[in-house]
Amino acid sequence: MAAGTKLELTFLKADGSKTVFTYNYANPEASSNSVKALMNGMITNGSIFENVPAVIDSAKLVTTSETSLRVSE
Repeated sequence: MAAGTKLELTFLKADGSKTVFTYNYANPEASSNSVKALMNGMITNGSIFENVPAVIDSAKLVTTSETSLRVSE
């Protein structure tokens, strides 16, 4: 597993179900305002998506790390 940060954006669709968009290699210092602007833009241009986002639900940055373990003797 590689270390890094991904951005998970969760929206509600028009039928009330949730849809999640995940983007690898996200900026770990992304601001709430920039992410909200991105999500609003995705709603505005939602017709390009198969799962059309209608309402912002949540967003999070998920950071993973990598630690090598010595397992050979």
